[in-house]
Amino acid sequence: MAQCYETDQLHLLEDAIKCYRRAANCNDKEAIALHQLAKLHCELGRPEEAAFYYKKDLERMENEEREGPNMVEALLFLAQHCRTHKRLEEAEVYCTRLLDYTGPEKEMAKNMLRGMRSESSFPSMDAEHFPP
Repeated sequence: MAQCYETDQLHLLEDAIKCYRRAANCNDKEAIALHQLAKLHCELGRPEEAAFYYKKDLERMENEEREGPNMVEALLFLAQHCRTHKRLEEAEVYCTRLLDYTGPEKEMAKNMLRGMRSESSFPSMDAEHFPP
């Protein structure tokens, strides 16, 4: 139902959020509600709400020992969000986890780690470990 609200024809994102929220609270068997809630809040320019749902989705994936593109997307969003809000230690944790994956997200994580290092002389990471 929520996916219907998301279509380009309807674009009723608030209604989609209500549906996904109900699904998340009622044993979401497909495990898509939290991720979709995060994406919708991000699309609506609500980064705090998006971060909340990406964190909850990440916790769920960890508990179920799942990995994949949704985990990478959540880690990247949370790394960028934490960096933006000067929570550098938390951002470092997410970036470091992204280094375990292949693809452009790994390079983005390396660049973020280097950037945090140069911006603040962040002591807990060594940029030498992340070659260009």
